[in-house]
Amino acid sequence: MSDFGFDDELPGGFQDADIEMAQLEAAAARDARLLKAGRCPHTWIQGPPGPPSAPRRDYLCHHCGATFATREELEQSSRQARGE
Repeated sequence: MSDFGFDDELPGGFQDADIEMAQLEAAAARDARLLKAGRCPHTWIQGPPGPPSAPRRDYLCHHCGATFATREELEQSSRQARGE
């Protein structure tokens, strides 16, 4: 182990958690750039409340307030905002 807590035996001395954290930070930075440009990536979502038999089953984006009737509709809008 180095003085910084990285495992010297792993490639580059990084743990899997370090790599995962870097990926999460990159995704957050991408989403922040999209939001700043006025394009919501719909990453702060509240799923349908209650049991599957509940009368309202919409997905709500807490960033922009958009609602989506299905998970597929939400994911399609999110991909479109990211340019995928």
